[in-house]
Amino acid sequence: MNFRTYKEEDAKEILSWIKNEREFRLWSADRYNNYPALPSDINNNYLECQKTSNFYPFTLEDEGKIIGHLILRNPGENKDVIRLGFIIIDKEIRGKGYGKKLIKEAIKYAKEKLDAKKVNLGVFKSNESAFECYKSVGFKVIDIEKDAYRFYEEQWDCIEMILE
Repeated sequence: MNFRTYKEEDAKEILSWIKNEREFRLWSADRYNNYPALPSDINNNYLECQKTSNFYPFTLEDEGKIIGHLILRNPGENKDVIRLGFIIIDKEIRGKGYGKKLIKEAIKYAKEKLDAKKVNLGVFKSNESAFECYKSVGFKVIDIEKDAYRFYEEQWDCIEMILE
């Protein structure tokens, strides 16, 4: 497997894994105005993020095929904390350990290359498989924000997690 820097052409494949608006919002919340998003939406968002913060998008490949994606970013002044986001695995291969592999590679990068002491993330409570994956890697719940996001008639709690 190859954990590499994201390329603009990755966006089309990543978006192909998302089959409906609910999945899209579980992945991106309100970061994109329109569903379905276009590859250019992702690429433009990432370009803007790189202008204003320490922002590192990555892709996971297996035998040359894109199978996962996430971003690392430094959310504030404290350079010891790195936040994971936009974590996604190809829907066809979920449940086979690739998510853990992707997250472990990101943690390794954050600690070795960015000198992170802590890695955190947020996950919607309704995204149970992702929550279980993060727990299995060692993330611990530190907070739950009730009704953090509204998806039509649903209210989603957001679970804040940390790995120290």
